[in-house]
This record gives sequence, structure tokens and C-alpha cells, in this order.
Amino acid sequence: MRFYLFTLRSIRYTIPSKYDLSKTLVKPFNPDEVKTFKTPKYGGITLSLLSMFVLASMIVVWNKIGEQEENRINKSIKIVCDEAVAIPVKQCAEQFEREMKIKVSVHSKSVWDQNKSRAEEEVYDLDLSVGKPSSEGLALNQIPCAFRSIIFATRKDFEPNLTELVQVFQNNLNYSTVPISAKDGRLLKNSLEKAGKWEKVLKKRKKTYPSSSAAALALASGNDLDGAFMWDFSARKFDLKIHRVNELRRATETLLARTYHSEGNRLAPMQFARFLAAPTKGQFYFAESGFIGVNGDAWAEKPSLYVYGANQIKAFILDEFVRFEKSCLISIEPHFLDQKNIGLSLNLIAQSKAKRALPDLVISLPASSVTQMPDQYQLLSGTPPINNTQISLYLLKSTRFPVSSKKFHDFLCLNQKNKK
Repeated sequence: MRFYLFTLRSIRYTIPSKYDLSKTLVKPFNPDEVKTFKTPKYGGITLSLLSMFVLASMIVVWNKIGEQEENRINKSIKIVCDEAVAIPVKQCAEQFEREMKIKVSVHSKSVWDQNKSRAEEEVYDLDLSVGKPSSEGLALNQIPCAFRSIIFATRKDFEPNLTELVQVFQNNLNYSTVPISAKDGRLLKNSLEKAGKWEKVLKKRKKTYPSSSAAALALASGNDLDGAFMWDFSARKFDLKIHRVNELRRATETLLARTYHSEGNRLAPMQFARFLAAPTKGQFYFAESGFIGVNGDAWAEKPSLYVYGANQIKAFILDEFVRFEKSCLISIEPHFLDQKNIGLSLNLIAQSKAKRALPDLVISLPASSVTQMPDQYQLLSGTPPINNTQISLYLLKSTRFPVSSKKFHDFLCLNQKNKK
């Protein structure tokens, strides 16, 4: 084996002509491009102090929120309600407690009546009872929550639709009634007496049951009865066919939530009353129990009405706004403009895509002096003069707060009546 030693000088290597050795292959050093280390603008002490400040601020805010939540949880309201609506009211109270952190104690009127001595000592914040709406003198502290009516019910396989009481007699139906000692029995008697049919109904009835629920159960489970007079919600519970005969069209009662004006605890009871009437809150539970719902306000802890007013009445209507807000716990956001521009502005908004910007109420001088109002509004009749000036009050038909808006009208009527 032979070894050959080669030196670099002895090696010849020809570089191809395509490589240009005149150009430098290594980038020259440029000291301006060198990034040197710089001291941080904020040192560790500064950052530590800043962190401590942020942490302290968060603790203060957290404690404040905790105090507010604790105050809300410590709040409580006591409610007495009609036994017929105890189930949906208690269900609604549970949801209200979860959302508002306000404890609600619900007492049924059946228990309430059995212990009158205790009831007289108890002070309730809210009374939920079924009856006829009160006069305008009590309208400001009551909110309608549901309706119930007396109807004639049959099983679903009964084909004819009965619209007149005479059809019940013509079909020779075996039916039942409820004693007049019960609310449904008294309402049935009063309605049929006005129609001149009560004696005939008594003469042809087959049975009497102590309540609408008992009658509905008997009708649904047996063949002894062909029909029965009862509450509509009892018929729905047992999946019975409802017949609304003309003689009973006035046999309707309203569930009213009446608040008591105790200065120390006014807001929470009113909030629960609005919660009961709100379409997305309490109305769900009333519908589940078979009650007919109401056109209540959209849920808000405190409703706020957007109101257009004429500049010509601004001086004295502002005082009415202040009194209304204090009395009914409803906020008003007023916007005033010249009388001649009210109708024009509203028509422009109504024709645009911003229909949600339409005010809930419009207060102006009499209709003859204002431009034609858009179809979205209705004139509320019976609006009294304010400060010896006749005004017109318009309600937005699609308002989110129909109850609160009409309550302002009731407030004006009651307030002016008290001044006389």
C-alpha cells in the first residue's frame, strides 16, 4: 500500500467561471445595526408597586359588590295570594329569588283565612287576589297578572261546539255545577242570573262538586257526566274541551297584584308584581297552570318610558313627570320639541328603519293642532287638562311597556281629580 502526501500548494483546482470572486461573499460588519442591551424603562420595584395597586383596587371593588349582593339577599318580601294561584306564584317566586337575590315568602289565602288573628298581625307587602279590577283610585298600585273565566267543559270526543246555553239543554247533557259558597259557584250564579238562566240551570243539573278541579276530574275519568261548569284553567289541566257560551262572556276574573305603599320596602314588591306580569317571566308559569295571560310590560327592574312632549307644555308637565316617577317607581326620559314638529318627526321615524326609536308616549296640544300622527299610535281618551291646558296623550301600540304607559294616563286622571 502506498501513501501519497499532498500539500495544498500541489493541488490545483479550477473554479468555474460562473462564480464571480470579485464580489464579497461575507457581509461586512456594520456597527449601526447592532442592537445593544438597554435598561428597562420600568424596574422591578415600579412593576411591583403597580401590581399591588391593581390588586388593592380589585379587592375594594370586590368587597363593594359583595356588600351590594349581601344587602339584596337580606331583603325580603311577604306575599299573600289566592289559593287557586299558589302554584304558579310560588314557582315564579323561586325564579325571582335566583335572579334578584330577594327572598319571597308566599302565603296561601286558605291558610291566611284559617288563622285570622295571626293574619291581622302580619303585614304583607303584596296581595295577589282574584277579582274585578278596582276603581282608578287603586289603579296605581295594582298590576294585572292573569285571567280566569267560567266555561262549560266536555270531553274531547264531544263534537258540537256550544256557543249558547240553550244548546246544552237541547243536547240533554248531564252536567254539574259548583256550590255558590265557592268563588266559581258565585260567579256562575251571578252571570246566569243576569242572563235569566240560573233557575233553569239548577233545575236540569245532575250533580254538584265542591270545586272546579273535582268536577274536571269526574268528567275526565267517568261517563256519568257529559259536561260541567268550571274554571277554564281546570278544564285545561284535565285536557277537556272548552265551550265559551255567550251567557258566560262576563264571567271573568282578573288576578291582580296589589302593592302596599310602605316607604321602607316599596321597590321589591313592585318588582315582583312586574315579574309576574312579564311575558318571559311569570306568564310562563301562569300559562302552565292553565291561566290566560296578560299583555304585560317587558321585564325590567325599573321600566323607563321614552316620552315626546311639546315645548308649549314643558313648564308644567315636568312637575307631573317627577310626581309620577316617585309615586309609581317608573322612570321617564323626556324629549321636547316644537308642537309643529312632533308629527313630522314621528312620521319620518315611522317610515325609516329605526322604528324602535319611536317614543312610548307623546304629549301634545289637542289633536287639531298637530300634524297627522303615524298609524303606530292611538289616542288615549279621557286625558284631563293639565294646568288648565287641554292636552292629547298618544300611546305607541307596540310599546314594550303597555301597562306602565297606561299607568301614566291613570296617574294624570287621578291627580287632576284629587286637585278638584
